[in-house]
Amino acid sequence: MRSLPREPERRSAIGSFMKMAKAIRKQAQTAERVASTTADAFVANQMRSLAHAFRSQAEILKKKEKKKKKQSRSG
Repeated sequence: MRSLPREPERRSAIGSFMKMAKAIRKQAQTAERVASTTADAFVANQMRSLAHAFRSQAEILKKKEKKKKKQSRSG
C-alpha cells in the first residue's frame, strides 16, 4: 500500500500560525461587536480590552510567521 507524501514540517507550522492568527482576529471582531452592542459600560470596556489583546496576539503570531519564513529561505 502506498503512503501519501508528507508536507514538510516547516510549511505546516507556518500554516498553523496563519490559521491561528486568523482565528484570533475573528475573536477580536466578535469582542468588538459585543462591546458595541452591550448596554453595560464596564462589560463594553472589558470587551474592547479583550479585542485589543486578541489583535496584539495575532500580530505577534504574524511576526513569528514572517521570521520563520525568512529563516527557511536563508537557511
